[in-house]
Order: sequence, then structure tokens, then C-alpha cells
Amino acid sequence: MQKKILITLSLLASLIVSNKTAAQVNPALATVFTADSVESGNAKDILTNFFQLALNNLIGDHKEINISSNPFAIMLKRNPKLSLDKSYKRYKPLRKLNFNLGMKLDSSFNFNGFSSGLKYSIIDQTDASTSKLISQKLHTDPLGLERDILADALNEQLLKISNQAEQIKFVTSINNLFQDNVPLNKMDAGFQEIVKAIVKEKKLDKLADVFNRKAGKSFRTIDSLNFKELKNSIKNNLLWTIGVSDSTYKDKFRFSHISIVSELSKGIFDPEPGDNNLEINVRAAMDFSNDTLGSGRNLDRKIFSLEPGINWVIRDKTTERPFLEVKFSGSYYHNFANLYAGEKKDSLTLNGTLRIRILEDIWIPLEIKYDPKTGNAFGFLNIRANFTGLGKLLKGKS
Repeated sequence: MQKKILITLSLLASLIVSNKTAAQVNPALATVFTADSVESGNAKDILTNFFQLALNNLIGDHKEINISSNPFAIMLKRNPKLSLDKSYKRYKPLRKLNFNLGMKLDSSFNFNGFSSGLKYSIIDQTDASTSKLISQKLHTDPLGLERDILADALNEQLLKISNQAEQIKFVTSINNLFQDNVPLNKMDAGFQEIVKAIVKEKKLDKLADVFNRKAGKSFRTIDSLNFKELKNSIKNNLLWTIGVSDSTYKDKFRFSHISIVSELSKGIFDPEPGDNNLEINVRAAMDFSNDTLGSGRNLDRKIFSLEPGINWVIRDKTTERPFLEVKFSGSYYHNFANLYAGEKKDSLTLNGTLRIRILEDIWIPLEIKYDPKTGNAFGFLNIRANFTGLGKLLKGKS
């Protein structure tokens, strides 16, 4: 009979937890967006988690308006419940895929063709919201292991209670401790004594520290702080993508340019939460474009480029969000096609990019390329707007 009651109570507890989980769409979205908000602007240019509007080369002759996204972001906008754990992880391949559509403009802002592209992240260890490393650490850290011991001991204590009403009360207290945002010192005095006795008997020092020196903090609050530290530990991890993009002429919409690009970003060291950090960024591309020395429209002009660089990310110490980035890089170009007048097979440039975050979602990257042999400098003014399109949902609005 006692076992039947225990099973019933366990089912009741599971039902309570599952109902609360289903209702917590906004906190789930908040976790996803928090992970996205600490990414560098450089990393978001490589792979966007939601939506990005880009205005490229605004002061040059070949301007472009481009929007990038991924299939999951569009699905999430229509159905926010997809942010819950099971669905969010199930659609990871869709989140690793980016597509972009753009419109080209000439110096007078007249239409000059379309552009499009696909990009896929071969390795993305920077996604804090589904990181296997974070999941593993959350389940194997000392506090988590001691919490498992406490849970087992409380279940044993539950078996000793014969009164059904007291059993229900005890299960509710367990749920409040482990699931709800209720600190131990705000709970029933009798339950507090049982928990403290178990902690003392089992020598659970980490939990003793939480209940004594961190009085007033719930397990959920402790988990949030723990998640912040773990998130910081992987934000410098590897991101590696490969993609293909194309541009068309404005009349018959034949391809005027095709590019195969691979890009990599990796943090150099592990700073403390909120501290500035350095990223290595390497971009390799093979470009196929129209060779005007040949007859007709073609893709015979082939140029390989390699651009290694270092990006310095300056962060707000309170929010960890980057607000300024300075990138230094060098580019090597090799021309496999016919050479134009004054052109060489191999060439080098020195590059600098200054990214300024003027609003929460809007960056202004200013790129400068300098050719040390000719002394020529080229400037590119861009604007990047990285946005979620789900701000109202985060605030609890429909």
C-alpha cells in the first residue's frame, strides 16, 4: 500500500513539474537569447542565430542590402514553444544552417542584381544554450552530485512517512526545494531541520555552504549563477563554417560571381566573466567571377584568398555583452586566371576592422584594407543589425 501511495505521489510531482515546464516559454527563450547576446559581433557575422540585416559597402561603388537567418529562427517566430529543451535540441541541424538573400546597388543606389547564399556550421561549440559540455558540467559538478545525494536521502525519508497528507506535504516541499525558486530558509521549519540534518550526516559541504553563507538563495538562483560561469567558459570555443554564395547580373540574372568560403573563429584564452577576450579569425575563399579578358559572360576569373586575423572583444563587465571590437588581419591573394594590366599573381593587404555597438542589436563595422606595395587604402562602411524578432515574447506579450 505504501509503495502505491509513493508511486501516486511521484506521478503527482511529475505532473506538477511537467505543467510548470510547459508554461515556461518565456524563461526558455530568455536562456536562448542570453546565450546569443554575449557572442561577439565578428562571430555573428560568421553565423547568425536569429536574423541579421546587413548594409554593405555604403560608401563604395558596389553596395548591397542583405538579410540572413536560419530555418529554425523562422519556425521559432511562429511557434515560441519550440524553444523548450526537446524541440530546441531536435532542430539543431536547422539552427546550424544560415541562408541569405540580398540586393546589389550601384554607386547611385540603382538596382544592380541579386545575391544569395547558404552556410553551414561544421563545428559550433559556442552555442551555450545546447552545449554538451555545459550539460555535462551541470550534472557532474560537486554541488550537483551532493544535490543528488540529498534527493536520495529525502526520498528515503519520504518512505518513513505513513500519513498520506504528510506525504503530500513532504513531496511539495521537495518540489519547492529542487524545482521552484524557493530558498530553504523560506520553507517549513520542520523540513528545514530534516534537510540540515541530512547535510550534516552526509557531510555535504557544498550544500552546507549554500544553506549557510548563501542563505536566501534558491537552487534555481544557484543554477543560474553556475550556468553563467559555464557559459563564459565556452564562449571562446571553436566556430567553423563553410558556405557558398552567388551574385547575378541585373538583366538575365545569370551568375556573375560565385564564392566558396570557409571561416573559423576561436578564443585564445579563457578570461573571467565580463572580461575582454581575444579571438583568432581565419577566412579562406575561392572566388569565381567574370573574366573580362575572355569572350562573353563567364566565371573564368579564379582568385584564392586567405585572411588570418585577431579580434579584440571589449565587453561590458556587468552584462558581458561586447560593445567594441578591433580586428587586425592580413590577406593573401593568388590569381589563377589571366592577369589584368598592372596586376600580379600574388598580392598582400593589411586590414583593420573597427566594430562599434551603437544600440543593443546594431553594429557599425568600419573596414580598412591597405596595400603595402602600392600604398593604396580602401575603406568599407557597413551596418549590421542582429535581432531576434521576438522581443515582445521575452516581455511576456503575445
